[in-house]
Amino acid sequence: IIFPRFNGMGDQEAFERLYQATIEGCKRRYGRISPEVKARVEHEMRIIKEKNFAHYFLVVAEIVDKSPISCGRGSAAASIVSYALGITHVDPIKHNLFFERFLNPGRKDPPDIDVDFPWDEREMIIDRIFANYGTRRAAMVANHNTFAPRAAIREVAKVFGLTEQEIIRVTSRIGHGWHLKEIHKEIEQHPKMKGIQFKKPWDEILAAAARLQGHFNHLSTHCGGLVVVPEEIRNHCPVEISASGLQVLQWEKDSVEDAGLVKIDILGNRSLAVIRDALDLISKNYGKRIDYTSLTPMDDPKTLRIFYDANTFGVFYFESPATRQVLTQVSSGFTFEQYRKLAHFHINVVVTSIIRPASNQCIHTWIKRLHGAQWDAPHPLLRPVLKETLGVMVFQEQLSQAAIHLAGFDPAEADTLRKVVSKKHKEKKLRDFHERFVKGALKKGVPLEVINEVWSMIMGFDGYSFCKPHSASYTMVAYKSAYLRAHYPAEFMAAVISNGGGYYSTPAYISEAKRMGLKLLSPDINESEIKYTGKGDRLRVGFMQLKDLGKDAMECIIEERDKGGPFVSLEDFLRRTSGTVHLQEARVLIKAGCFDSLAPATSRAQLIWKAFRFYAGKTKAPALAQGRIFSPPQMKIPHVERSSTTHHSRYTVKHEIEAFGFPISIHPLDQYKRITAGIRHVKAKELRKWVGKYVTTVGWMVTSKGVYSRGGRPMQFITFEDSTALYETVLFPDAYRRYCHILVQGRPYILRGKVQEELGAITLVIHKLWHLSLSLKGDLPRPLLAQGREI
Repeated sequence: IIFPRFNGMGDQEAFERLYQATIEGCKRRYGRISPEVKARVEHEMRIIKEKNFAHYFLVVAEIVDKSPISCGRGSAAASIVSYALGITHVDPIKHNLFFERFLNPGRKDPPDIDVDFPWDEREMIIDRIFANYGTRRAAMVANHNTFAPRAAIREVAKVFGLTEQEIIRVTSRIGHGWHLKEIHKEIEQHPKMKGIQFKKPWDEILAAAARLQGHFNHLSTHCGGLVVVPEEIRNHCPVEISASGLQVLQWEKDSVEDAGLVKIDILGNRSLAVIRDALDLISKNYGKRIDYTSLTPMDDPKTLRIFYDANTFGVFYFESPATRQVLTQVSSGFTFEQYRKLAHFHINVVVTSIIRPASNQCIHTWIKRLHGAQWDAPHPLLRPVLKETLGVMVFQEQLSQAAIHLAGFDPAEADTLRKVVSKKHKEKKLRDFHERFVKGALKKGVPLEVINEVWSMIMGFDGYSFCKPHSASYTMVAYKSAYLRAHYPAEFMAAVISNGGGYYSTPAYISEAKRMGLKLLSPDINESEIKYTGKGDRLRVGFMQLKDLGKDAMECIIEERDKGGPFVSLEDFLRRTSGTVHLQEARVLIKAGCFDSLAPATSRAQLIWKAFRFYAGKTKAPALAQGRIFSPPQMKIPHVERSSTTHHSRYTVKHEIEAFGFPISIHPLDQYKRITAGIRHVKAKELRKWVGKYVTTVGWMVTSKGVYSRGGRPMQFITFEDSTALYETVLFPDAYRRYCHILVQGRPYILRGKVQEELGAITLVIHKLWHLSLSLKGDLPRPLLAQGREI
């Protein structure tokens, strides 16, 4: 293992320092050190000393200690030493986390501690590490990027001389997970390629691209992997300088670990920035400082209600459509009071881990057992392994523990099996492990059919599994997020949008904020900050949302306002900021409504003319002062009288779309009210009343996920919304084939389908679909426009 000594200490001194810091940290965490805590510390420290990893823990702890908000995750969260040092924030004893998943005596590769920081602080953290160790001793890990399907097609097509437009017509419809080797000969028949004719030389292009996909393309910088060595880094690995100026190893993470170099993952997490900014807004608004580390709202009723009702939009790790559906299914079997008495934190840790490709059957089995169905493990030897997940294999540790309990693997061997299962091109290695697994289990008297069943469960992970400590760490962050959403919704949603959201787009978060009862306020030249702000039931749009407003202009506005006080008029604003704020930026501010409060009786069009006049005069003055022969021509600006009327709402919406890219004063579907008024349809929040029936809905497409059916045919899950709620839909293969080519996120649609309910979760199975803009051309089918009773 190649790693620097902490502060130049010897191995024994580093171990003693780590032991002392662990004991002190345990006293802070637990209040007193119980025999159970003492035994766990001694167990871990014994292995750490044996592996000589004390320096590594101390270095990571020093990095984390300088940042008030972080989240240690991955298998390291199973360590009480990490918990005591403040690297992780989940109690490994309380939550039954398996330390040997992180470190065991037989482990030959170095430990790997992943730490998340707020996404906009990551570069600062990395710069601090480089400043401490210098470029001679530190470098980032590389990614070896291979040709993805789009890139492979693009590069080959350019060689064949196709234009960019011809290439984009095809690549824009290619999915990220497509395997060209499997589909390139039939790609013309794929439903997403409807309307495209693949004339020569496309057959040659696609055949060559299929061979190119998966081959090395270029190096890039790993999202967070960083290596520090005791002496010159170039003695261990070749390096190069990235475009951003960082020193980067030419090896990817697996090669780095194989060489004995210890990697520290410094990763950016938007949700930690959301929590940070929300806490700062709460402090600013109410003078109340909530400490991030001590915020553990495990038993707070309002926080639990967020998970029970699946109102997790914006809540880290729990906001995806699939996760919200599973939360709904879980809560359908309990009253809220019953749910509060359950081990809800553990349940939610399972929820985040059990959702993976082709896992529907496992999810339904687990939920039914959670609701009271009888169960037993496939074999008595596995009861202690699968007890906490009701007989369903969910966590990576359970894979390893099953091999230990059922087939007699030692911990190191079981951990190697776990790693092999998660890798690509694993068939040859797995054959050896399968033989060893069968032989070991037969020796313990396990029937062959049970062995095959358990091996199938192990293979079900197939690279899409999480270790329990990782999920527990992220679930703790989610509880913090849910607490803020429940108690400080305006501050929370302001922070979510300001940090770029998560799973959804900004318009989707704005719609959710309105459904939460928050009033959205337009940007104001004297009230807005660069980021969104919130207080009480009000959410104020920040200057960051204006499409064509530069960073310098935003900072100038804030600085001038702090220095000279509030702006009193448009003219006052222009005089004080025109050295930095350009005409186009002033126009954007006006169209966004930033000056409405200063000139309530003046239309935005009139204000724009005033801005034109100001900048025209500013351009003219220097020319006259310098005695130029050819001064700028006098701009003929009509005299603008003050008006007592304001802009019509139609123009307001038009200006919002120009300024923000989307309307903020209305729901996007409200632009089509004239059309939807003639269509009998069900509102999203009423769908539960129509289970088992065919209905028509109107929806704005929020997000989607393409998958394949059991028969290998493409299908899609899509989230839509109207002003009342979000709702989930599915396009099965036949419907997908008919309509996938007209589906675009952020567009309005009319949907016709059957409402289904499964364990309390509502889904609309789409049978027919129309783009709402068709109605502008009169192309909608007559039944949709009928005024009869049928919906």
